[in-house]
Amino acid sequence: MRRAVIARLREAGVDTPALDANVLIGHVLGIAPEQVALRIDAELGQKDLRAIEAVAERRERREPVAYITGTKAFRRLEISVNRDVLIPRPETEVLVEVGLDLWDDSRGARAVDIGTGSGAIALALADERPGRSVLGTDCSPAALQVAADNAQRLRLADRVRLCLTDGAADVDLRGAVLLANLPYISSAELPTLQPEISRWEPRAAVIAGIDGLSVIRKVVAQAGRGKARAAAFEIGVGQAESVAALLIGAGFERTAVHRDLAGHPRVVSGTRVS
Repeated sequence: MRRAVIARLREAGVDTPALDANVLIGHVLGIAPEQVALRIDAELGQKDLRAIEAVAERRERREPVAYITGTKAFRRLEISVNRDVLIPRPETEVLVEVGLDLWDDSRGARAVDIGTGSGAIALALADERPGRSVLGTDCSPAALQVAADNAQRLRLADRVRLCLTDGAADVDLRGAVLLANLPYISSAELPTLQPEISRWEPRAAVIAGIDGLSVIRKVVAQAGRGKARAAAFEIGVGQAESVAALLIGAGFERTAVHRDLAGHPRVVSGTRVS
């Protein structure tokens, strides 16, 4: 069964057919992915075989593994996800690391996660800074419900407050550290994206106008007007210089570019000097 699923996923154009087959079959059987290869097909009942067939069909349609299993690991947490939210990426952990560095013990310092989606960033911050609270905002009620459910399940609901608003509108940002993983793909790039993204993930969480910067541009301006102490944004390819210029123009005199494990510019941060 495992070999057949791998072959089907490879034929469907999935980049990691063996890994995905192990994760999906393990999900059905309730075992770790590395144990899947040890299972013998003869040990599987008809119910298990039907369930494996169902998840294999979903993945063949290029539905992301995280939507099929309903979870995605992020930092030290297991985040529940569905099609109302973007799937947390390992690269976004760089934004959390930058946020933790910026979110020092200054009096009155607060962390605000704009476009929180599943709540992954806000929850990771709260989890790794015990005793401190985080505000997460989103313009999608459905996304905020996912974030609220995650906060409750992870026992962080008392320290992660959620707010329905457009970016940072009506949010008190004075002295705050603002973090944001906002849509940064241009509309022209949509046809080039993998089907997992273009067909399945929420378009509003991915696409941001003709240059990919329309939402970042708006939130940088909000951060500047709101007198946030620092701000950091996840970015796409070739956007570091433009986002740094936006931050400087909004009053964040000191900027820095932070790279991911592959060496690509992934986050641009800005802080106020005075």
